[in-house]
Amino acid sequence: MENKAITPIQQFNILRHEFPESSGTIQCGTMTWFGEFTPSALSDTYKLKITYKLGQAPKAYIVSPKPLQLAEGAKRLPHTYNYSNGKQQLCLYLPGTGEWRPSMVIAQTIVHWAVQWMYYYEIWVTTGRWMGGGHGNWDVEKIEEKISKPV
Repeated sequence: MENKAITPIQQFNILRHEFPESSGTIQCGTMTWFGEFTPSALSDTYKLKITYKLGQAPKAYIVSPKPLQLAEGAKRLPHTYNYSNGKQQLCLYLPGTGEWRPSMVIAQTIVHWAVQWMYYYEIWVTTGRWMGGGHGNWDVEKIEEKISKPV
């Protein structure tokens, strides 16, 4: 038996309940929600935007700070979609694999995955190493490493 999809209005109400300082709207069946998060005591504060429409996957964006800093030598942010458009849309799970389903609560999944992304992003900016898992290799090869590698 498949669980019933949670509507954008229900998702929005849960998000507002879980994060009372957050804001957002529901227009034409699309939820747009904003929340601010500081992933660790030493972290910057990030403004997160999540959009969700029934029948589509939720989309998560970092809207502030913008643009996000890149690790030294990096050409783009790790685990993001459409980096060239400047929207900073996060890749938090593999679509179509069941990692996220419409019956899941965005406040308990997408928000937490986004905050984890922020945490690992800060480590990546400092070290050039992506420790947040996922697919692909997002490590930045340092100039010293290139020099020391045998040809």
